Amino acid sequence: LGTVLVAEGINGFYGPKGWLTQALVAMGLGDPPRLTHNYTGVMIALFVQHFPFCFLMLLGYISGIDPALESAARVLGARPFQVFRRVMWPLIAPGAAIAFALVFVMNFGVFPSAVLVGQPAGATRTIAIAAYQQAFEHYDMSMASAIAVVMGLCQLIGLAIVLLLRSRVAATGMATVGVGKR
Repeated sequence: LGTVLVAEGINGFYGPKGWLTQALVAMGLGDPPRLTHNYTGVMIALFVQHFPFCFLMLLGYISGIDPALESAARVLGARPFQVFRRVMWPLIAPGAAIAFALVFVMNFGVFPSAVLVGQPAGATRTIAIAAYQQAFEHYDMSMASAIAVVMGLCQLIGLAIVLLLRSRVAATGMATVGVGKR
């Protein structure tokens, strides 16, 4: 239900008859941008849907970092980017890997956003749409099953790569524990 509501909200906000498009036309800014029924619309819908999940997940990791580590780096003369790269990122990296893996799995089989906000026959035709079309339009259940198995294998390979990289980072000692509260 959440995906459908987000898709309808995106269509109502950014669509050809949406209030943003109508406001741009009323201001005389030329042709309104096409933000729905294409790849951009699907990306906006997925961002709106999954950003809060990633934010809350990474917030848990960031709030667990001891503020003394950041302060010590600043006292030693590190610039803000260096503090992020040398202190914060190694502590956030394991959480970022898990957040990436979960969002990858959630987005890999994107179906409602691609159908409602995208262009299912064109640029936003996903593997999930291909499986659906084989099953319910062409009634070829064996092909739909094969597509679903390939989709599952691609997800497993993607997760294995992320977890392998995460374990290598942990094995090098780059990511340590900085326990504390902000």
